[in-house]
Amino acid sequence: MRLLVLYFSLLLFIPFCWASHPQPVLKKDIPSVYTVRKGDTLWDISEHYLMNPWLWPNLWEANSYIKNPHLIYPGDRLYLVWVDGLPRLRVKKTVRLSPTIRVKRKPITTLPESMMFPYLAGHQLLEPSKLEGLPRVLGNSRNKGYMSPGDSVWVDTTLDQNKNWWVYRPDTQFNRRQSSEGKNGEIRWQTVVLKEIARVTVTGFEEGLSQVRGDKLREEIRQNDVLLPVPLSGTELDLSFVPSPPPPKVEAKVLGQLEGHHYIASSEVVVIDRGLLDKLVAGNVFQLYRSAAVVKGSKGGYHYKDSLLRFGHYQLSDVPIGEVMVIRPYEHFSLAVVTRASEPFRAGVLALPPRIAEF
Repeated sequence: MRLLVLYFSLLLFIPFCWASHPQPVLKKDIPSVYTVRKGDTLWDISEHYLMNPWLWPNLWEANSYIKNPHLIYPGDRLYLVWVDGLPRLRVKKTVRLSPTIRVKRKPITTLPESMMFPYLAGHQLLEPSKLEGLPRVLGNSRNKGYMSPGDSVWVDTTLDQNKNWWVYRPDTQFNRRQSSEGKNGEIRWQTVVLKEIARVTVTGFEEGLSQVRGDKLREEIRQNDVLLPVPLSGTELDLSFVPSPPPPKVEAKVLGQLEGHHYIASSEVVVIDRGLLDKLVAGNVFQLYRSAAVVKGSKGGYHYKDSLLRFGHYQLSDVPIGEVMVIRPYEHFSLAVVTRASEPFRAGVLALPPRIAEF
């Protein structure tokens, strides 16, 4: 009897293990060899091979003898092989034998660089409490409300002249609420989008104030804009992180589009309400779901109810509408790129760990 119980226990356990360790599923008619081209992204290549491209780490066979084995370069040849019955992708690096000038090659990025760079090197998220102590723009001696390139701008703090400074404007604020067993039963976090406005140079000081000159401006500088030291330079940024699924039980919500637009589409950057403390990393992929219809009434008298009210006689299945990839996680929030959207959507859609059946 004990052996019979053990046998059936194992039968139940095996599918569970398989489901908890999903394997990459190859698309049909893919080539056994692919040469990486300039302009390819890691996400492009992953989608080229896989029905579940967020499982790229399970397909990629990194060479431990190569420095930075996860990096792929234009010209590299990718070979699809099978190891113990499972697909693996290996790389053969290009070798240049001609005695030409050594040129440092750039690896392909996870997503298009133009899509990620402004939000990794420019725009930032910051807690409202941390805004209070930042240097602020006082104005211009000529009484200008909008300061242009070359204008002299006064700042209310003595800035470190050895640092490069950027001007930001506090913009949209996002809120995250989470139930808690504490006294109030709810925890709240807030973040503010800091929009990059200009890059400035410190030119002088006077009685605790600093004078700066606007060099490169996205918009005209205004009073009360804030200043921060330059973040990481382009050469220090990691634009080649690995697509991957998020932790299994992490469910997020899209709080809004970074620029404040009401409707969101592919290639736009959004803020989601999960971050580093939820164990998110750059490259995590979530599937987006729009709330489905709620039906009330009895047989012969069914009618729809507002889907924003998540209760009713019948709650129909939510509708998958796309996916997002985390590109910059903060403590409680993250910036994510909409990699695919089958329809425009608004804030409030769910972001859940992806399931291959929905794609």
